[in-house]
Amino acid sequence: MVRPTAGQRRFLGLWTAGWLAVLLLAGLLWVGDLSLQWPVLLAPVLGALVSLRHRDDGAAPGR
Repeated sequence: MVRPTAGQRRFLGLWTAGWLAVLLLAGLLWVGDLSLQWPVLLAPVLGALVSLRHRDDGAAPGR
């Protein structure tokens, strides 16, 4: 089984966070009240920050 590289995982995390932000914003503008419900937009921002953090895979060099 081929494991995705760190760059691929980071891209997927940013892609997902970006689409989540777009869809949440569209939903808020359509049926919500942006002045009251803006904190929900922090979820994709936190997701993007998590995907951007540096992680060590923990795999030994010999594997």
